[in-house]
Amino acid sequence: MGRPPIGKVAMTSTERVHRFRAKHGADKSTAKSSAAAEIAALKKRIAELERRGQGGGQLKVAHSRREEFTEVGRLRAEIGKLKSDIIKLKMMLQQDPDAAKLRKKVVDQQVEMASLRRIMKQVAKERDQYQARVKAYQRPKHREARQLLIRKNYAVIINALHSDRTKQVDATELAEAERLVVALRPLFDES
Repeated sequence: MGRPPIGKVAMTSTERVHRFRAKHGADKSTAKSSAAAEIAALKKRIAELERRGQGGGQLKVAHSRREEFTEVGRLRAEIGKLKSDIIKLKMMLQQDPDAAKLRKKVVDQQVEMASLRRIMKQVAKERDQYQARVKAYQRPKHREARQLLIRKNYAVIINALHSDRTKQVDATELAEAERLVVALRPLFDES
């Protein structure tokens, strides 16, 4: 036997079902079904409006003929608007994958452009440095120093500075090597 009722009278099975449905949200499916019902009703209305529009263009209205034609025109405009909205939505659905691909391509190209700009700045900086060196090479002191870069002068410097010959080097060889090294200094100036 079951538990005795809480109140004076026991709850009926119908009341129990209603309480259960209210408590557990059994009405959630009604929202989905109401949306589906609304869509079905709109489709039915469109079909009815199209049928009326093709059947002579007059609605049964108790008012004057002018009102009949204006209402028919308004309904036809509404039908046209709904059809164009449907077409636009279908086109948007078809274009969505293409738009994502295009956005990805745009981002990739922007990244590539940024790297190209960075490389161009680096190249321009190196070009400016090279032009500064070329201008320096055109100076008279620099030209004179370049003329001193011959094998004979290299041998003089090496003979004076080589570690095996430090004890046999005399003052004239050191003075000649020092003169050559000082004369070559314009080659190493960066400004």
